[in-house]
Amino acid sequence: MATPSPVTQAGPRVVTSREFRDVIGRFATGVTVITTVRDGIRYGSTASAVSSLTDDPPMLLTCLNRNSATAAAVRDSGAFAVNVLAEDHVDLATRFASRVPDKYDGVPTETASNGSPLLVGAIAHLICRVAEQVEAGTHYVFLAHVEEATSYPGHPLAYFRGRFGRMQTAPEASVLREVRARALDAGSDLEEIIDTGRWAEQLGVEANVIHRALVALADEGLIRRDKGNYLIAPVPDSIIDEVYKAKLAIEIGVAEQTVGKVTSGQKARLRELMEDTIGFVQNGRFTDPEGWVRANERFHEYMVELAGSAILLDTYRRLGLPGLNLRALDRGSYASSSLLDDHLELVEGYETGDVARVVAALRNHAQRPLEMRRQDQLRRGANAGMA
Repeated sequence: MATPSPVTQAGPRVVTSREFRDVIGRFATGVTVITTVRDGIRYGSTASAVSSLTDDPPMLLTCLNRNSATAAAVRDSGAFAVNVLAEDHVDLATRFASRVPDKYDGVPTETASNGSPLLVGAIAHLICRVAEQVEAGTHYVFLAHVEEATSYPGHPLAYFRGRFGRMQTAPEASVLREVRARALDAGSDLEEIIDTGRWAEQLGVEANVIHRALVALADEGLIRRDKGNYLIAPVPDSIIDEVYKAKLAIEIGVAEQTVGKVTSGQKARLRELMEDTIGFVQNGRFTDPEGWVRANERFHEYMVELAGSAILLDTYRRLGLPGLNLRALDRGSYASSSLLDDHLELVEGYETGDVARVVAALRNHAQRPLEMRRQDQLRRGANAGMA
């Protein structure tokens, strides 16, 4: 029997940088901007190398090129913020990945508790303190404790094979907002089949983009799917209730921060906007439900604006309250005097600096839409019984 020839064992082949970039580029990641401040100067850099480390205690890691000014600033300051970008933030991601002289020019920001800039419109913010720093090749690896974490509605921006884009399952953010607004503004208790082709033509997008938005809204419960059709349907009370809980939480937080601290001019403006809402009610009915909803929106948004936080105002607007108010109110709704009484109580609480009075008015006010909707349903049921 012949003896087999010995097999030469070659050493492992070294993976080239080009090969590695090509393969690892097929791993889709989210996109963030790492921000920090050092000696009063703001720094920021786009980064996809961000990962959770542990949840007890909450920690994450991020990698930044050692040659970047942001990496040096994080190293020296020991603090940074992670801003998770939304799918329509391609320009923002490109800007912070570049070497423009002032990356923050024209970019709305707020300041985190650790001094780091927060990008308005991000779908999440994580406020971090560096626990450990490691040098690995061309990069610094920062292991950090997460001291604060906040998330907002929206879909993430993705990075895949060297390009920014959206997740395939997520609808485009601008289209989603428009489709949601159309569904909410329908303001009807009758189901209506959505003409996706017509909506796509009106919005200037492909039908499949509308389809993805409708899938997302169906998951939210704002529309209904039936035998391949999408139907605008009455918004379930459970969704209205959840949105109003979020609304109440934001408004109470604003009241606790601002009552007793606003100027006389701001109080006067708040009263003026409150009085604007009265003009849309006559003899216990809404003369113009859409007009009342717009006036009500201006009043409440101005109160939230008193907190001076663009991020908070943006979050409040994302709740979609104007359209939801129309869906919560039947077009022929009776106008509860309690709605206007709540507004007056809120304004007088601001004028006297009585935070408990304002909070009580807000809690009462949050119950009105569902109360009025139930009353309308009872009226319709009674009318049907007499027919």
